[in-house]
Amino acid sequence: MSEPSPDTVSVKTRGLPVEVSVVFAIQMVVVTGLVQLDRVVSLGGALNALVGGVFIFLPVLVLDRRGKPYRRYGLAIGKPLIDLLWVSVFSAVFFVPLIFAAPLFWSHFWNIGEWSFAWPDGYPVAALAHLVVVALPEEYFYRGYIMGRLDDIFRGRVSVAGAKLGWGFIIQAVLFAVGHFLVDFNPLRLAVFFPALAFGWLRAKRGTIVAPVLFHAASNVFMGILTAGYGFN
Repeated sequence: MSEPSPDTVSVKTRGLPVEVSVVFAIQMVVVTGLVQLDRVVSLGGALNALVGGVFIFLPVLVLDRRGKPYRRYGLAIGKPLIDLLWVSVFSAVFFVPLIFAAPLFWSHFWNIGEWSFAWPDGYPVAALAHLVVVALPEEYFYRGYIMGRLDDIFRGRVSVAGAKLGWGFIIQAVLFAVGHFLVDFNPLRLAVFFPALAFGWLRAKRGTIVAPVLFHAASNVFMGILTAGYGFN
């Protein structure tokens, strides 16, 4: 049986704020617990897999009880070739300025020399892990479930460069930043608010999480190679 169209799925907004709050809180407790457990008994590569499982399991648990409206929340394939084109454009727009801007920022805090190409530890296998174990689960949770549910709660929209955005677009970025910060209370983690805006815009523009997943993974890989070149890894 085919899944109903996102436009035909009836969503009751009553109780959604509580649902989103509870799901986010459970995610934070479990993920933080896993990170702390890893510091006591090293979980190794299993840590990212377990965290990724939490990001996917919680939305599935909730949406399965709500009629499985996965397409409504961008949890579909869509048109991946067009998504890949958008990711290529975004990579050019954001990565090129970072090549020049990031070293200027880092030089205020650390002594850095000239950049030279170096694979980060575990690459290129780790690059695939960024796609499957990090980007996909995080986008599934934040840009799929969280942003989708928030868009059901806050119905107002404004058009920004062709994407219709509401309060859900801002709040998902805030929660994404808070979620990263609460894991180890590192203020630098809050900076992920800004890439979360790019991921959210792609989600709204393309209608699925495919483009955000690909751009998220590409961003992680790019930053890994950039920082390794300055000896940070």
